[in-house]
Amino acid sequence: MRKLPFLFLLASLLTQTVLADSIIKEYRGVFIGTERAQVHAKLGNPKNEFAGEDGFEISESESARVFYDDAKKVKAIVVTYSGKIDTAPKPNDIVGESVEAGPDGGMYKMVRVADKGFWVSYVKIAGDNPSIIITVQSMPKGS
Repeated sequence: MRKLPFLFLLASLLTQTVLADSIIKEYRGVFIGTERAQVHAKLGNPKNEFAGEDGFEISESESARVFYDDAKKVKAIVVTYSGKIDTAPKPNDIVGESVEAGPDGGMYKMVRVADKGFWVSYVKIAGDNPSIIITVQSMPKGS
């Protein structure tokens, strides 16, 4: 009988490990901590370039904003799919689990991966001009 609580704990830990492993960690080869020059090598020349961020137009329906810290390393990535969103990743691919749509068809889920030092969110805005916004952002480890 004493093995039962241990088995529940083990199952919980394995589920958390699988979930953490299935959460998005990068976008087109760009990770949190990637140097700005490497971002440009991976994504091309930005459409808009500012001191602490770059804006990239990947396609007519996909754009990305990359934010940098003082050392010019990636601290956040925000990807937006608009209009034709059928090419956008599904929630499972981003937050590691399905996300239930609200009454209006919208979705929201945020997952903190504290031991890896980042969080990720998936937002779907429904309606006549739907969009999906995916964010990966650094945070202090253990937060």
